[in-house]
Amino acid sequence: MPGTMDLSRNERRLVELIFVGKKIARVDLAERSGMTGASVTRLIGRLIEMELLIEVAERTGAQGQPRRLLSLRADRYLSAGITFSVTRMEVAIVDLAGEILASRSVGIETSTALSVAKAAQAAITAMLADLGAPKDRLLGIGCSVPGNFGTMSSILKAHSFFPAFDDGGADNAFKATFEAPYYIENDGTAAALGEYVFGGRSLQPDPMFFIHIGHGVGGGAVIDGRPYRGANGNACLPGVLYPYDLPRPSGQDLFATLNDAGFVIHDFPDLERLPDRAKAALESWIERAGKQLSETVRVATAMFDPALIVLGGRLPELLTDKLMSAISSQSILGPSRGLQAAPVEASRLGPRAGAIGAACIPFFASLFSAAVADDGSPYLNGRKPRSRP
Repeated sequence: MPGTMDLSRNERRLVELIFVGKKIARVDLAERSGMTGASVTRLIGRLIEMELLIEVAERTGAQGQPRRLLSLRADRYLSAGITFSVTRMEVAIVDLAGEILASRSVGIETSTALSVAKAAQAAITAMLADLGAPKDRLLGIGCSVPGNFGTMSSILKAHSFFPAFDDGGADNAFKATFEAPYYIENDGTAAALGEYVFGGRSLQPDPMFFIHIGHGVGGGAVIDGRPYRGANGNACLPGVLYPYDLPRPSGQDLFATLNDAGFVIHDFPDLERLPDRAKAALESWIERAGKQLSETVRVATAMFDPALIVLGGRLPELLTDKLMSAISSQSILGPSRGLQAAPVEASRLGPRAGAIGAACIPFFASLFSAAVADDGSPYLNGRKPRSRP
């Protein structure tokens, strides 16, 4: 099957460290991984043979031999990411550096799940051909869908705007159509994972909580290097703080607010083309939503004690920044006496977050050690440690 990989957990550990560090020396890999230098050399040799890693020289201007640093070969493997809005789906091809190499927008207003899957596969095939990339370079297809998963089941319960994806329809259609391994997540979890892996921070924040403003008020978290899904895949949903029959800090509520003010909004791209006279209604919504989301910050701090809370989702980058300013202007009480609320930042991926987050799912599943169970094996370096006296 295209994209199939068979990496050991220790190989994944090294790939993940290089993924995060961008360029790293073997001696640093040994120190950070806890492996011996000999084990690192042996495992790195196989990864270089697989053409997953390359070695580059770092010239500092000093005399002597330059340091040899290991880096991922960004174009060795690709991933496809699919995200959905009310009327369209965005399909993108992303490389190991998190760069979107190609993207297409496809209308889905009256589509069935099977027709959506076929259109997505056709777009992926065409983009790979345009890039001159063979199918075996595609590790997988990640789908970020607005919705939750049924209790004690893997069947997606899509948002009411997406009836074609409900009751297992999406899962069956994707399995029957896609020509590479596929993975499905709700949009908050996918966005959180993408931000964690490709957010470009020198020190990855862990735990990290993501507030996802899409059609609803979603969220996701990364804890100990892996997405936290809960028992049924529905963890980290701050929308529960905001009843459906009252004003909410959601995209759907923003659409309704602007429509009531006389500005017809059908989908998120319409927000990019708002006339100046919509400014008053928009700013009123942002002020109210910022106050509401400050409570999400407080609750997320209390529940997860995150190193960072990230705000992102489907809103245009300018609106996310305005909403971020509205949150920052609030005096947010800590969750308990003497405790401070966690720091909050806007997503660094901006409007690319959806596609990159979806495409990150296959990368994580195929290359990261946190995606496989830790069996507690003592054979970290291929040998059993000495017994303690």
